[in-house]
Amino acid sequence: MIGRVVANKLKDTATVLVEREAMHPLYKKTYIQSKKYLVHDMMGTKEGDMVDIVKTRPISKRKHWKIVKIVGKNLVEVVKEKLKKSAEETIAEVMPDEETKESSVVSLQSMKETNKEQKKPRKRKESLKADS
Repeated sequence: MIGRVVANKLKDTATVLVEREAMHPLYKKTYIQSKKYLVHDMMGTKEGDMVDIVKTRPISKRKHWKIVKIVGKNLVEVVKEKLKKSAEETIAEVMPDEETKESSVVSLQSMKETNKEQKKPRKRKESLKADS
């Protein structure tokens, strides 16, 4: 059976979630059934790994399965790493790190000029009261 490692907190033990699709006999609707198994883990799996498990002799009260092989790594972590790398590449393309000094000086001067133009003198409340 193939399942996904859900928890790996115990020593040499992992909790594997096995999901299967079933069909209702009368209404013919498909639904997902899932079951958790405690399995003997000597391979050092991590949460999210896909593993192949096999029934074996009882190792403890609830542990009757062991991991045969790791089928796939944690897909969520792999996808996050790929997205992070692609985002860094696109940011590097759009926003280059190196700027020329001349362009930065020109942009600073233009920003100062626009700020001066936008400022307008404010009327104080005291001067308004004195006028009336």
